[in-house]
Amino acid sequence: MPLWKIVPAAALDDPRWLDRRPWREVLVRAQTASMARLTASGLDRPPEADIGVGNETDGFASAFDDEKLYWVTEVDASASGPAEIVSATPLGSG
Repeated sequence: MPLWKIVPAAALDDPRWLDRRPWREVLVRAQTASMARLTASGLDRPPEADIGVGNETDGFASAFDDEKLYWVTEVDASASGPAEIVSATPLGSG
């Protein structure tokens, strides 16, 4: 299963960030770049976003869904293991 690197594409003062926490780099094992974004979105998701009422859907949208905020690049086409976040480095560390 491929390994994907997700890095910020937008400047930190870009209004699209909407007070979200930017990550310096996230490595994700997933079948596709889209699935890597979806897997990484767990880093953005607040715990209360999982609480629903009746048949309502939450309005959660991850910064990882926005191709203008994050770029996704395949780094290893033959990485082994399950689909998961392999590592995540917050901006301002490392």
